Amino acid sequence: MKHLSSIRSLKRLSVIVAMSVIAVPSLMAQTSNPRGLYRLTEIVHQDGKHLETDYRQYRYCQDNSTIVLTYRPIDNIEKSFNVQITSPDGKPLTLTGELSKTENKGTQIIGTSDSTFTYRWYNDQNNSDERLFPYQTNIDEEYMLVKDSTDAIQRVLNLLQMKFGTKQHRIQGIWKQRGIQQTNDANSQYWIQRGRVDTYLILGECEAVVVISMPGSPAPHLQCFYTPCSILSDHAFEYDGKASIVHWFDGETISVTAINNDGRPYVTVWDRCGMPQNIQDVFGTNTPQMKKDISRFFVDEFVKKYGNQSDAVRQAYETFDFAIDANEQNNAIFPILMRSGFEDEYKALKDSLMARLMRGEINIDDAVGQYVFWFYKNFDRHTNCSSQRFYKLRSEAFVNYEKLIPQYAPEPVGCKVDDETYLLRLPSSMGDKPTWEWTQKKAEEFKQSGCQYLILDLRGNHGGSDAFGEIFAKMMCDCSAMNDEQSFYRSSTLNNERLKKICSVYSYMNHILTEALSTEEGALINWHTTLKGTDKYTPLVRKGAIIIDNYSASAGESPVRFVRNYSKKHATVYGRERTNGCELSGNCNTIRLPHSNLSLTYPMTVDAAFEEACKEREPGHKPDVIIPLPYPEQLTDNIDPWVLWVAKKMKK
Repeated sequence: MKHLSSIRSLKRLSVIVAMSVIAVPSLMAQTSNPRGLYRLTEIVHQDGKHLETDYRQYRYCQDNSTIVLTYRPIDNIEKSFNVQITSPDGKPLTLTGELSKTENKGTQIIGTSDSTFTYRWYNDQNNSDERLFPYQTNIDEEYMLVKDSTDAIQRVLNLLQMKFGTKQHRIQGIWKQRGIQQTNDANSQYWIQRGRVDTYLILGECEAVVVISMPGSPAPHLQCFYTPCSILSDHAFEYDGKASIVHWFDGETISVTAINNDGRPYVTVWDRCGMPQNIQDVFGTNTPQMKKDISRFFVDEFVKKYGNQSDAVRQAYETFDFAIDANEQNNAIFPILMRSGFEDEYKALKDSLMARLMRGEINIDDAVGQYVFWFYKNFDRHTNCSSQRFYKLRSEAFVNYEKLIPQYAPEPVGCKVDDETYLLRLPSSMGDKPTWEWTQKKAEEFKQSGCQYLILDLRGNHGGSDAFGEIFAKMMCDCSAMNDEQSFYRSSTLNNERLKKICSVYSYMNHILTEALSTEEGALINWHTTLKGTDKYTPLVRKGAIIIDNYSASAGESPVRFVRNYSKKHATVYGRERTNGCELSGNCNTIRLPHSNLSLTYPMTVDAAFEEACKEREPGHKPDVIIPLPYPEQLTDNIDPWVLWVAKKMKK
C-alpha cells in the first residue's frame, strides 16, 4: 500500500496551489456560472505572455463549493500518480465579468464560452515562482470543461464520488485504515498501531485511490494516490503493481497483507467507513460513518487501560475478547437476548470476567468457560465451548445418568412391548446408530404390526437430523399446525462461509445464501416458516407417547415440539426432567479461539419461540406427565420399567 512518502513530491505543489487560489471572492452573481470539471490549459500574464505549467490543475465547480485538484503530468493514464485536493475558500465560482486587466479587483471570473472561463487573480505575495506568477500583477488562468471520460482527474473524481458502476465484488467501496497490525498477523485485528493521519482506500473494479485527509483543516484538504488495480477475487487484488491478500474478519473489517519496498510482508487493518462529512458534502456522497467501537484493538488503548503487559497476558486478552466478539457477532440467539432485557446483566458479566483475567485472578480457560456457561445454563445448550472450566460447570448443572443408572447406554430398539404397544428407542439421530435405513424399516414394521399404541423413547438422544424422530412423531399427530412456526438465520461473514459449505451439499438452500450475502452483517433472515393451518396429519395410533430425559437434545427433543403443535389428543410426553434445551436453535458453527486450544460452538439459527422461552431462563421441554418410578437399573436394548409403566398408563 502507498505510504506517506509517496506523496512528498506534492510539497512544492502545495505552495503553487496556495498561490494560485489566494483571492477575495466577488459578491456579484450571474446565471451562467462554471459548473463541472475544468482543466487549466494555460496561464496568461498581464503583459500578454502565455505559459504552460509543469503541473496539471483542475477546478471542480459545483453550486455550493469549488475544489482544486493538482498533479504532476504523466505519460499515460494507466500509471499511478499523486493528486492534491484543496478547497481554498469553500465557495462556488460566480461569474463577475471582466473588471480590470491591470488593477487588483480581487477574483474575476470571466466566461469566455459555454465550455471555458478565465480565473483572474492578483498576486500580492512575493514568495511565489516569479516565472509563473509575477509579483503584484493580475494572473489569468484559462480553463476548459473536461468532456473526456478517460481523463486522469475525471477518473479520480469518479472514485471520490463513489461512481463504480455495477458492483462486481464485495470488497469494492471505501475503507478506512485502522492501522498497522504490529504482530504481522493477518488473522488478528488486535495490536493495531494507529496511523498519524486518517487514510482511506477507495476500491473500484479496475482502479483505486488512497485518500489522506489532512488534519486540522475545516475545509476539504486531501492528498491522494491514484493507481490502476485489479480485483482478482474477494480475497485478493493487485494494487500499484503488487499483489495484496485480503482476510475478512466480518463484512465490515478486513486485513490486507502486502509487500513493502524492502520485499517484506506487512499487514494493515481496514474498516468500512465513509470519509468525513465535510468531504462527502463536496463530492455528493453519503457513505455511512463507522459506528462500532474499535478502541479495544489499539495498542495504546490497551496500555492506557491495563499498562504494559507480558505477551502471555496480551494473548489472554485477545483470546477472551475474540470469544466475546465472535459470540456477539455470529450467535443467532445473542441479539434476541439483548432485546429481551438481559443486556445489563450480560455486560456486567463480561466486564467482570475481563477485569479478573487482567488482574490474574482467573486464567483464560476459566474466563471463557464462565462466559459461555452463562448462555448455556440459562438459555441455549447449543452455545458451548471446549474449556475445562465449562465442562465442570456443565457436569454440575445436569443429571448424571451414568451415576443414577448403573447401565446407561441406550441402544436402538424396535419391537413390541405387548400385543398392542410398539417401542421405538432412538438413542441417536446422527444416522449411524441407528441408520436411516434401519429407522425406515422399523417405521414400516410398526405400520404392519397392528399395534394401536406407539412409544418413542428419546432418552440419551443428543441430536442429529430431525427426520429420524419426526417419522414416528407424525404418526401421533391429528391436526394441522396449531401455531405459526418460524426460524431465523443470522447472516455474518463467518456464518455465510459455513452456509456456503452446507449449500454445496443441499442446493435447495441456495436462496438463503443469496439473501444472506446481500443483507447487512448480523441481520436475522428467514430460515424456515410453517404457517398455522398447514400440513394436516391423520393419526396412525390410538395413543402415542414420547419418553424424554435431560440428555434428549436438539433433534432428540424436536419431536416434543412437533407433537405439541400437531397433536391435540394423541400424544403425551413422559419423563422426570426437562429435555436438554437446544431445540430452539440449531445449525451450529465451531471456531477456534486464537492463542489457545479452545473452541467456541454457537447456533447460526434460532426459532421465533426463543424470544419468549428465554425469559424463563430454564431451557428445554418439560414432560406432560412425571414418571413416578425410580430410575431403572438398566437402559440399553431392554424394555425397562419406565416403558412398561408408560405402556400401561397409555391404555387408561
